[in-house]
Amino acid sequence: MSIVASHCERGAANQPLWIVAAGLVLTIFSLAHAQYSGGTGEPNDPYKIAMAADLIALGETPADYGKHFVLTADIDLDPNLPGRKVFDKPIIARDAYYTEEEVLAGPVFMGIFDGAGHSISHLSMVGQQDLGLFGYLGSSAQILNLRLEAVDIDGTGSLGWVGSLAACNSGSIIGCSSTGIVRGRDFVGGLVGENEEGQITASHSSATVTGDYCVGGLVAWNSGSVVGCSSTGTVKGGDCIGGLVGTNDEGEITASYSSATVSGGDGVGGLLGENSEGDTWEYENQVDQCYSTGAVSGTQMVGGLVGENDDSITNCYSTGPVNGETRVGGLVGYNGEMGGVARSYSTGRVTASGYAGGLVGRADEDADAPKRCFWDIETSGQTRSAGGTGKTTAEMQDIHIYQNAGWDLAGRSDDGLHEIWQIPEGGGYPILAGLSGPQLQGRGTPEAPFLVSSAAELGTVQRYPGYAHYRLIADIDLAGVRWGVAVIPWFAGTFDGNGHAIGHLTISGGYSLGLFGRLEPGGEVRNLAVVDVNVVGTEPVSGLVAINNGVVTRCSGTGMVHGGERVGALVGHNYGFVSQCRSAATVTAPWGVGGLVGDNTKGSIATSCSTGAVSGTYDFVGGLVGWNDQGSIATSYSSGRVSGRNCVGGLVGRHWYGHLSQCYSTGAVTGGGLVGYSDSASTTASFWDTQTSGRKHSSGGTGKTTAEMQTGKTFLDAGWDFVGETANGTEDIWWIDEGKDYPQLWWEAATE
Repeated sequence: MSIVASHCERGAANQPLWIVAAGLVLTIFSLAHAQYSGGTGEPNDPYKIAMAADLIALGETPADYGKHFVLTADIDLDPNLPGRKVFDKPIIARDAYYTEEEVLAGPVFMGIFDGAGHSISHLSMVGQQDLGLFGYLGSSAQILNLRLEAVDIDGTGSLGWVGSLAACNSGSIIGCSSTGIVRGRDFVGGLVGENEEGQITASHSSATVTGDYCVGGLVAWNSGSVVGCSSTGTVKGGDCIGGLVGTNDEGEITASYSSATVSGGDGVGGLLGENSEGDTWEYENQVDQCYSTGAVSGTQMVGGLVGENDDSITNCYSTGPVNGETRVGGLVGYNGEMGGVARSYSTGRVTASGYAGGLVGRADEDADAPKRCFWDIETSGQTRSAGGTGKTTAEMQDIHIYQNAGWDLAGRSDDGLHEIWQIPEGGGYPILAGLSGPQLQGRGTPEAPFLVSSAAELGTVQRYPGYAHYRLIADIDLAGVRWGVAVIPWFAGTFDGNGHAIGHLTISGGYSLGLFGRLEPGGEVRNLAVVDVNVVGTEPVSGLVAINNGVVTRCSGTGMVHGGERVGALVGHNYGFVSQCRSAATVTAPWGVGGLVGDNTKGSIATSCSTGAVSGTYDFVGGLVGWNDQGSIATSYSSGRVSGRNCVGGLVGRHWYGHLSQCYSTGAVTGGGLVGYSDSASTTASFWDTQTSGRKHSSGGTGKTTAEMQTGKTFLDAGWDFVGETANGTEDIWWIDEGKDYPQLWWEAATE
């Protein structure tokens, strides 16, 4: 206090108070900066966390809980190392908790923490409540690509909410994992204690997890979504114990699996302990496309997949042995009044002293009977079940059994989905197409990336770490294979096409469709061609990346892409960076459709082109980009036919608060020659062909004749950088066959 007072006194005597105040602000800002190993906390310059002191400083600075952070090195928190300790509260957002009235108190983490594939090891914690690296993750929080290794979390004296990564999550956790030991009383998860309407994607735990009530290998209590996750550890407890999730309270668990060994009392399942009651199971896929293989044991309501079910289970299976006293089933222990099971099977041995069933142990008298479900009467040792149809092992491995039952297998798609199930090449029980496939060679590092050479290996990428490195080593033809979702729903690593092509990608479904669903910050797709694609969905939709928050470079596409809005041949919705890309695909949609990118929101597009036809039923239609929303487009062109109703442009449909420079278009267009509609945006040194476009006007750019557009001087005078000249720069972006063709990008000649 005396330092501040004396500083103020000197200021009062010698300088204006506003100068003193500004100096104090700068001093405080500098001190805050000094707490980390660099960065400003902004999206393009996150604070760098490189050592344990940085991590602890973050925890002690709630004012930074809305900022961006990136882990730049592995951190060891071993309490035996100098300066380390056994923590008694979460390191970050540690004062957040629930009162008896379930009112949240204390600061929560609302920023982005990117682990960048690095690890935090030997986190040791003994405390009373809300334990984990993070206490509470708010709705806008994102934790990405972080590995927690050899944790030791002891919450046995706590009231609950214990996890290695977070006590409670309402944000997004993507590509994270944990190993070690996590123990507590209630609501104990290997990664997260409670997932309260949050999203956990592509994450894994192999921790040993123990507790009394509601214990899960990955998550204890879920009311949000768990997608593409897995658990392979050991899970022990009392009631509501699951290999992946303890209790699912009207949340969603999709494309996930558990091979954990699970034991407990009542409500014990290989994947899920209790699937809580919903309004109706028929229209909700609460547990969908999941499986479990571990051994399961308990007292009553014990199932190979789910212990107690009061909601829906679809397209699932279990194969592990199941043992209990009563209400014990190969797939479901007890199917309640609101419980429903469809297109699922079990093969594990079932033993019990009371009610037991090959598929379902016991069912409520008002429960719907399982639909199109089977169990193996030979391997289970059970000839009865409270629902389902028993088959011999030979029948269970006969593809016709499932085809006749209308399963989405081998081209049969009665429910409008595609290839959910497949029979292994060597024969056997059906497996889930999205959760099966061969092992990839490599280690996933930049020096030794995972190698992909076939359709089966491509389909298995989603089971591998989303932040790893992959390389295509052969062309892949996907003819005859269909998807209902993105082949790789989420990705934050590097996928190097290595100059190869993926042909005949066919997807028909809903949202976020493309070879990649979401490319996250830090993710990159490069050197890849997608050829003869056929993708149909709602929005965003593309042949390559539906939503791009990363980098797409040196990629190309041909074929047909159709959607509702935000539809582009290579990128549907772009927040990231696209460069040296081209498309010759035909792209159609009612709204926001572009030959290369559908919607460019604060993203950047450079040295790229499109030549395919683009059509929109309504608005925001562009030869290269449908809607440029505060984004930048530079050194690019389009030459395809463009048609639509409003805001239609040869290059950009709607140009809103963005910047367009050194671009051109030549295709026939029903709107503006270069830009359909421009609002508070800039367009510099850009042109369109008034003759080939058939348009004399544009909301930006300069119209030229074909002869002028095929003359180098037109562009040199505007400052374009051409090969062989240095007055406009030395990057050699463009070249031209004078008098015969329009300007071409330098890399086009290199790839022809």
